[in-house]
Amino acid sequence: MIKHIVMLKVALHYSDTEKVILLEELKAGLESLPSKIPEIKMYEVGINFSKSENAYDLVLVFGFENKKTLGSYAKHPEHIKVLEIINKTCSEKKVVDFTL
Repeated sequence: MIKHIVMLKVALHYSDTEKVILLEELKAGLESLPSKIPEIKMYEVGINFSKSENAYDLVLVFGFENKKTLGSYAKHPEHIKVLEIINKTCSEKKVVDFTL
């Protein structure tokens, strides 16, 4: 199994209220992907509550059977739609992919 972990930090120019709304929308969008992309075998999406300056705002953990299915997911139009929103609204993104 492949684990795909992404951590996101929302851009600083959003107000606290805007940030909460945006994070809930991103979470909902990410959680909708498994029903649209059969390559996703498991998923978790969480919004951070820590106030640490090192903390990111949202994390997703997706599981895939292998590197090929991870590659299919990366190119899937539904993933691209969510990725475009992430790229417009987030100032930082960290990704780790590893094999279990």
